[in-house]
Amino acid sequence: MRTRALLALPLALLLAAACAAPPKQSEVPDAEGGTGEDMAPTEVAVAPAEKDAKVEGAEGAGDMHTKCCASCKEGLAKDRTGAKPEEIPCADFTDTLSPWCLEHFRSTPTKASECP
Repeated sequence: MRTRALLALPLALLLAAACAAPPKQSEVPDAEGGTGEDMAPTEVAVAPAEKDAKVEGAEGAGDMHTKCCASCKEGLAKDRTGAKPEEIPCADFTDTLSPWCLEHFRSTPTKASECP
């Protein structure tokens, strides 16, 4: 009888803990105290230096295309598939293209015949 009482007591405590409501957590106040409004200005002025960088970026894209087309032509010269240059995308010449040119041709699809 004593062993039953010793077993019943932990089971009763376990059952009482399982049936009790989950513990409540206290509310933590918002650390920033913001109201949720957008803090960004409605218009962002572009500095003159940034405008010049955009123009240089456009010129750099033309130079990149010219350099990458040279690699595309090199790959076309090694091509043994017999396919027409109008059907072969430059991005297929992964062995002759640098990673930058490969990314360039993936972002701007160009056929081998379109390279000057």
